[in-house]
Amino acid sequence: GKSSGSSAGKLVFDWNFECGNLQSADETVKESEYDLKIRPDTNNPRYRVWFYFSVRNARRKQVVLFNLTNFSKGKSLYRDGMSPLVRSTSRPHWQRLPSRSTYYYKCPRHKMGYVLSFVFEFDSEEDTYWFAYSFPYTYTDLQDFLLGLERDESSSVTFTRSELCRSIGGNRCDLLQITAPPRPGNQPSDRQCFVISGRVHPGESNASWVVKGLVRFLTGDGCVARLLREQFVFYVVPMLNPDGVINGFYRVSLSGQDLNRQWADPGRSMHPTIFHLKQFVKGLADEGRLICYIDVHGHSTKRNVFMYGCTGTDGREKLFPKLLGERSPHFSFKDCRFDVDRSKENTGRVVVYREVGIVHSFTLEASFCG
Repeated sequence: GKSSGSSAGKLVFDWNFECGNLQSADETVKESEYDLKIRPDTNNPRYRVWFYFSVRNARRKQVVLFNLTNFSKGKSLYRDGMSPLVRSTSRPHWQRLPSRSTYYYKCPRHKMGYVLSFVFEFDSEEDTYWFAYSFPYTYTDLQDFLLGLERDESSSVTFTRSELCRSIGGNRCDLLQITAPPRPGNQPSDRQCFVISGRVHPGESNASWVVKGLVRFLTGDGCVARLLREQFVFYVVPMLNPDGVINGFYRVSLSGQDLNRQWADPGRSMHPTIFHLKQFVKGLADEGRLICYIDVHGHSTKRNVFMYGCTGTDGREKLFPKLLGERSPHFSFKDCRFDVDRSKENTGRVVVYREVGIVHSFTLEASFCG
């Protein structure tokens, strides 16, 4: 939907594009303050976090206060220095707004709901400006990235792309295989496997950036990547919820359900990506080849990069995160947790650990705010 207006200074809003999300934009103080509402996820009004919209028709040096008035989360990294992102036609790279211009608070004017307010000064009348909760990564971005890998002569030797299934909306859910070509005495079918998935929660766009970096590394020509490909097969499902991503949802799929709470008994028609990934994971485990499952997420209230594992009896489940923390300055082992709340019993990492029997089964969390 759009707000209309022609005279410079009366802002024109748009969110009718891939990953876009806003429900309404109301001018509360002429040309200087707007109350905005986030569109809830389809079939599930509980989730109102992700926003991504554009603005045009501003005057040069026009200063505007934007109030996003209906956040569904109380805790937020916006209280801890995070700020929204902006880019424009003439400045195409995303930048964070100054944190001193960003406020997250309970607002009496909005029934004590949580409000994100930020001030922005427009610097061009010709430009269109885009604002977002975090760095967007669209379904189209993924398809373009995978197409580039397929066309690249060096990466195409180690990388194959197939279709795991189609989503409820008919969108492709990709399955990537990354490994070295077969050699005498070292066939891919004999190698142990990692399975990595991402973007089951569509508003956690940083998960896609993590998966993209992982795929780039694994398909690259570095000596570590080459050694890993010789020893292992890496299966990657980069976007488990393409419908949610395309439609600008924060948490759920078109069914209105959180797909990372459906692993215990996924439905072929209601949760096709989870159903088919679970079958694939169980098949690898039955062959004795699966050694690790990692589901990549973004975290909206904690800092750092860390893992959630499961509770074991001998501590083996802590080994992989411990080694990762020792070798990477970007990973925080002290923030890892190895217990299972009742609310998490139907998640991917817990079901793969308990039902499939894979000790090294994790959720990798990357903070929205570094």
